[in-house]
Amino acid sequence: MKRGISIIISTYNGKKRLPDVLSAISIQKANKIPAIEVLLIDNASTDGTSNFAMEKWNELGSPFEFKIISEPKPGKINAQNTGLENAQYCYVLICDDDNSLFPDYIENGYKLLQQNNQIGALGGRGVAQSEVLIPEWFDEIAYMFACAPQAKKTGDVRPERNVVYGAGMFINMEAFNKARAAGFKYLLPSRIGKSLVTGAEDGEVCWWLRFAGYEIWYAENLIFYHHLPASRLTEEYREKLTNTLQIGFPVGKLYKRVFSGELTKPIKLFWLKEAIYTLLYIPTIPFLKIKNKNKDFKRSVNQIIYLLKERSKYDNTLNNLLVISKKLKNG
Repeated sequence: MKRGISIIISTYNGKKRLPDVLSAISIQKANKIPAIEVLLIDNASTDGTSNFAMEKWNELGSPFEFKIISEPKPGKINAQNTGLENAQYCYVLICDDDNSLFPDYIENGYKLLQQNNQIGALGGRGVAQSEVLIPEWFDEIAYMFACAPQAKKTGDVRPERNVVYGAGMFINMEAFNKARAAGFKYLLPSRIGKSLVTGAEDGEVCWWLRFAGYEIWYAENLIFYHHLPASRLTEEYREKLTNTLQIGFPVGKLYKRVFSGELTKPIKLFWLKEAIYTLLYIPTIPFLKIKNKNKDFKRSVNQIIYLLKERSKYDNTLNNLLVISKKLKNG
């Protein structure tokens, strides 16, 4: 692919959010970046988002190539895939429609990616902004809101974590295309409109890239504002977000176990064995030395529910991951 950066903004009825996002992109420093394009993916909007966005971009002087692409099928995965399929350049930047990038974001990211071709995905740090006071409980789960550092310093996010959050994430398209060609497909549902499902699609992409032999990095000098409406800073939303993200835990754990070599061959009735193991684990939680026992309990319950609902899919997923892993290792 051609050298440069494709910025993907997926939006559903984002007319009110886009002015800040587009303004921040329009003043990005672009020294030594051969080309930049902005792809706005209109995901079934009904508020005139497309016309508004084009008018706003023209007001800003159209500093970079700007395209609006319609994706009528609801769901962030669908919108993001449309953006990835239409991207011209070797690096893609996922910019959510409530993110305002610091002026040196693109320049810093491109420089680091050019210096290390083993980086498959590169994440930054969101800084929470809101018209209301940020609640005291926010810092404890800031990562879930894409508003926290993702490692202690610039580099691979291990051992803190295995993936980075999607907001502000660069994707190396060579790595992405290699992973997709090997057979990876999304296993978890995504956000549709304003509804929360799992929002785990970007974590899955990170796992694909790790399987393909690439590293997942965080950079301290990649910073963006994450605009949070008052509706996302309520205790009700916090509980909903926490429960929603935990739905993706069993699949994330499966990726990790196959990648680490813990699971190396198909297991008959694997879902049932996992469900029984989790069921036996739950009564031990009160006696364990862990920080958040309530969180661990809820996550375990969600895992059992997932395994019961997706039992055949779960076993097929294990088998498919083993096949893809072997295929990638063998070149």
